[in-house]
Amino acid sequence: MKKIAVTQRVSEESSYRERRDALDQRWIDFLLSVGLFPVLIPNHLAFVEAMIEGSGVQGILLTGGNSLCKYGGEAKERDQVEKYLLEWSMKKDLPVLGVCRGMQLVQDFFGNELNPVDGHVGARHELSIVEGRHLSDVLTKLASVNSYHEYGTKVVSGELAACAHSLDGVAMAVEHVSRRVYGVMWHSERESPFVKEEQEVFNYIFK
Repeated sequence: MKKIAVTQRVSEESSYRERRDALDQRWIDFLLSVGLFPVLIPNHLAFVEAMIEGSGVQGILLTGGNSLCKYGGEAKERDQVEKYLLEWSMKKDLPVLGVCRGMQLVQDFFGNELNPVDGHVGARHELSIVEGRHLSDVLTKLASVNSYHEYGTKVVSGELAACAHSLDGVAMAVEHVSRRVYGVMWHSERESPFVKEEQEVFNYIFK
């Protein structure tokens, strides 16, 4: 199995006076279902800098949860770790997939400003596919996708290109014009049962 570095959300547990890293357990089942071995990454920059070179990971998954600090979030340590992993993966020419918040981080990293969007929390969306992108053929197979995000953009520019939009014009998938960096705004791990066509997206990106 390919090892994939998987980032985690930051969760405050005030009753225990703890600040925790957390990951939906469904991610483990989903990644194993597509033959990927998850390596969970703590939100501790110095540790990640020391361990990542010898970790043997062959790709990066930036998961959902926590808004970016730039947009009102309070997980500065996560922003730092994920930005570092994105930069590191590009130096190593490893594939990166950002999911929901992860795609927002990719968009922000490459200078695409995010804005509040309506009707994208707890909703399903059909996709309008942009032809000629690397992801175009595999995304065409998706009938609809879930969404749980409060921020997005209708304008994708610079080093990123839109691969798909919701019917109200919000970018739902992006890819870098020359690097193996991708983003999607839906949560494949939350589907029950898992959707074969969404599993194919992960197979395309990581395999």
